[in-house]
Amino acid sequence: MVVTLTERGTATYYLFEFKSDTTEGVVYAIAQDASSYPERFNKFTLTEVGTGTPTPADGEIKLSNEGQWRYYIYANSSSSNVDPTGLTMLEQGIVKVTGTVSSTPTYSGGNSTYVVYGE
Repeated sequence: MVVTLTERGTATYYLFEFKSDTTEGVVYAIAQDASSYPERFNKFTLTEVGTGTPTPADGEIKLSNEGQWRYYIYANSSSSNVDPTGLTMLEQGIVKVTGTVSSTPTYSGGNSTYVVYGE
């Protein structure tokens, strides 16, 4: 995830809050800025765990339903705090979650001899 946060503040850790517009479920993750040029942009790695159990302190999230999610990014001084109360919000926006494309079974042949019953 690439955003521009520096003009609003910097932090050692950043708390990401995702809130589903569909279910109003909330998911948190903590990440550090991995950008080589943080004065220009901030780069974060967040991992969607799919069917596993996420570890928020490791930047893992589980966005369990498709649709629109709102995200909020907070300046955080802790590598384990997932409570945004009292933290400074640096950015908010919208992210669209889509499912993975599954393969569609295709017909691969079968019986090529057909029996036709007359009139």
